[in-house]
Amino acid sequence: MQKDTPRDWRLTSQRLDILDFLRKDKGHPTAEQVYRGVRKKIPNISFGTVYRNLDFLRRHGYIKECVVDKVSRYESRVDSHVHLVCEGCHAIFEQKDGRLGTIAKDLAEKSRFFMRSDNLEIRGYCRACQKKLSPKLKTPELFCMACGELLDDMHQEAPVCQDCCFQTHCRYYGPLPKKQPVGK
Repeated sequence: MQKDTPRDWRLTSQRLDILDFLRKDKGHPTAEQVYRGVRKKIPNISFGTVYRNLDFLRRHGYIKECVVDKVSRYESRVDSHVHLVCEGCHAIFEQKDGRLGTIAKDLAEKSRFFMRSDNLEIRGYCRACQKKLSPKLKTPELFCMACGELLDDMHQEAPVCQDCCFQTHCRYYGPLPKKQPVGK
């Protein structure tokens, strides 16, 4: 990747139009959605130009990128906030909580960590998707995080799979051995 020269740091009219689109859009559009939206104002703009300008705006702190299921989405909010990401419909819901910035800053200071961003992502299911789920799947400990399979024989004392972070069974690694009681 080539470094920006001082001339490249300018907020060109194209960059301003992309930023304006993101500020008006209350969702988290993909690069393709930004391209389609900006194209209404600049008909001859290419997808590559939009993509490069999104990267510029992200690198220089004008926008943030949020990756959901390997798809980049963009937003103009750069303040501290929480993303609630639905694993059913892939919607992103934002929640502002002033405590997040304080907690993140405290954790970073204690760890002597240079913090560039303090957004938090919480994954789960929105109300609409919860209604579609089986009652058994509403309890997160009842399905494998790697493959999503329902585990009928879940036990609290089951070992944890080191690879998929789940207990008792994994589609990739098969059944895990039962935990041996201590002292036997």
